[in-house]
Amino acid sequence: MKTNFLLPHSYRKWGWGILGIASILILYSFYFESELSFFDWKVFAVYSNHLLSEVQYFSWISNNVQDEICALLIILGGLFVAFSKEKVEDEMVAKIRTESLVWATYVNYLALAFCLVFFYGMSFLTLLLCNMFTILGFFIFRFQWKMFQSNKLTENDEFN
Repeated sequence: MKTNFLLPHSYRKWGWGILGIASILILYSFYFESELSFFDWKVFAVYSNHLLSEVQYFSWISNNVQDEICALLIILGGLFVAFSKEKVEDEMVAKIRTESLVWATYVNYLALAFCLVFFYGMSFLTLLLCNMFTILGFFIFRFQWKMFQSNKLTENDEFN
């Protein structure tokens, strides 16, 4: 089966590593409620509106970019894990991949609808921020689970 849109299989290992690093940085940030000072950089901002400061357009600002780097690492690692080829990429894997993507989309938007109804204020904005990553997470979880089940079923058939 020809799959031009998937990354090489070796990217999966890199993806898990990148996700691991990002997870450690995020857990550190949430647990200690602090940001590492070596992430304090001057960055170019198209729009900046910090609390108790004036709005700035197209200017250089001082910012701790730990959150932004973590978010980019989660996206990059998640894409590497989710969209790398399997060792054997056949029609069954393509079917599982497609079904997992549809399932992840449904679950993601059901979760978002739930949050729209039951969460308000900053709690909702925090959940909305997390929602950027949940579709990738749901997809990876379901795809890996279904592949595990498929491989287990195949192993059982070989032994019978």
